[in-house]
Amino acid sequence: MRNKILSLFFFTFFLYSQILPTIPSNVFRVSIGRMNAKEHWNLKTQNFNLNGVGRRYFNNLHHNDNLRFTSNFDLYQSGSVILDSANTVESWLTKFNQENDFELPTFGKQEIDTNSNITVNGLFDEKREKIFSGKKIKIDYGMSDEITISVSFALIEKYNIRQTFSNYSIGKAEGVQELLDYHSNAKNELKTFINSNTYNNLNRGLRDTLSLIFDSYYRNNGDYSVNWVFHSGNDPINNLLIDDGFKPQEINKDSVSLSDLVAFYYPNNKKGKGVDDIQIGATILLAGEPAWKTGKKTNTFYGLIQLSIPYASTISPFLKKRELQFTEANIGSGVPRWSIGFLSEWNVKSKKNTRTFLASEVQFSTKATLNTPIQLFSGEHTHPDSILANIGNTYKYDLGTGLIIKTGGEMEVLQNRFLIHSELYFMSKSKDQYISKSNSWDNWMESHDGYSSTYQFLDVSAEFWILNSISKNRIGPISFDFYSGFKNNIMAKNIYSGWNVYSGITTYFQGW
Repeated sequence: MRNKILSLFFFTFFLYSQILPTIPSNVFRVSIGRMNAKEHWNLKTQNFNLNGVGRRYFNNLHHNDNLRFTSNFDLYQSGSVILDSANTVESWLTKFNQENDFELPTFGKQEIDTNSNITVNGLFDEKREKIFSGKKIKIDYGMSDEITISVSFALIEKYNIRQTFSNYSIGKAEGVQELLDYHSNAKNELKTFINSNTYNNLNRGLRDTLSLIFDSYYRNNGDYSVNWVFHSGNDPINNLLIDDGFKPQEINKDSVSLSDLVAFYYPNNKKGKGVDDIQIGATILLAGEPAWKTGKKTNTFYGLIQLSIPYASTISPFLKKRELQFTEANIGSGVPRWSIGFLSEWNVKSKKNTRTFLASEVQFSTKATLNTPIQLFSGEHTHPDSILANIGNTYKYDLGTGLIIKTGGEMEVLQNRFLIHSELYFMSKSKDQYISKSNSWDNWMESHDGYSSTYQFLDVSAEFWILNSISKNRIGPISFDFYSGFKNNIMAKNIYSGWNVYSGITTYFQGW
């Protein structure tokens, strides 16, 4: 019963850091505790595009080896649709006109600039606020007096991201007026001909073929319908979406605005909880002697190595959960992460037993396959299934290389009893890498106006330690150190900025 009460007591605190990098051989150091943090991130004037919508006007990505643009679902050359075993729509109408001396539209290629894509560009502002709390457990074990291995993980109880979008706007599709005029005239000409006596005098087979062509293009449910364009014009979003090829099926409205799309794709809150990524590491004494061995603080030099195992939850496949994916928060990175580095400690001659330290680490990761996040501003389309078709169900992801530098010091205000520890923590990370079916999505996710996956930040922290692990000063039979601290961000670029409060307890056990 006493052991259960003691264990419960240990599990009510949180560990943020350790004073001594290594421990003696065959000794366990167990640290357990709690944290609370709040961070924010403002991203202004980000650009986005709906090139997937633009490709419904002219698909510059769909062509044959001779760069002949052959999409059946744009406005550029609708006549490329196969009509029968011998003809396309264009070739059949051309032959029909020649044999009957008619001038019906043949849906051939249009006189537009095919060297550029049709762009539908916009801007938006974004604010994110992240609040999280939970417990963390770290276990160190002295494999020898020179090598200490460790494993740590966090139990995330609350992980909320509140996101707010504002000042979003979208422009018109440029360079499409000739396409609009062509199809407006083609529809009127075909409809007028079908309602004429000349049409009625044709044989039934010809009449049926002409009706089939008209219905394919100019009925809402036609296989290759372009009827959407007569409502959308050159401003498809601001004129409201009414076609099922553009509206998300989950939005139960006859017409959909940009505000509706933002509300659908970006709910105010994302939530997550569970076990965070697992950290496994080793600290290796390379030079000097640790304080626990000599009884005093001396100059030491350590090597550091750590592996982060992706265990925390990431977003689910969209095909499995549909729009429920939008409310899921990524807790972990989803990729394995290695880090190697060093730690140096120097004793400063002082009545207060002061020391300074400097640590540096380089982080790198290996590619991992993750589920595609379906998002309006990155997805280039307004329909989630079209976004998924463009990007793919999954993508490969690699975190950029990171550099960490930590420096600081500590001073014993009361010898072997009370200690103050302060630290500066700087990190810089290079650009991430995304690999999917869409190069433009990869590039946008890596960097765009108002955002970059590279980031830098500088944190400052202060901790206050009560020491009860020094044998000659220990009160009671249990060896432990207790601390509380506060960390605050003083510089952040392309990343969250905020504060973290924490407190913790560390205890030691002799292995068998």
